[in-house]
Amino acid sequence: MSGEKIMNGVSYAGAGVSVVSGLTLTEWGIVVGIVTALLTFAANIVYTHRKDRRDRHLLELQERLIYRDVAAPGQAREIEQ
Repeated sequence: MSGEKIMNGVSYAGAGVSVVSGLTLTEWGIVVGIVTALLTFAANIVYTHRKDRRDRHLLELQERLIYRDVAAPGQAREIEQ
């Protein structure tokens, strides 16, 4: 790494430290609230995607059972018993 890249990194780190240390308790509360909301949003998207996938699979299984009952009703009754 060249000296210029190191100095740029140190400069950005110093700027980040000064911003973080300048936040009041109220501002920290706002930051934590925003981060919490974003994490909740992401978790909800993941959960909804998984639920949709489970529902789609369940629907496919139900359609197979219905098709099987319509295609061969006598055989379906034997299997259920």
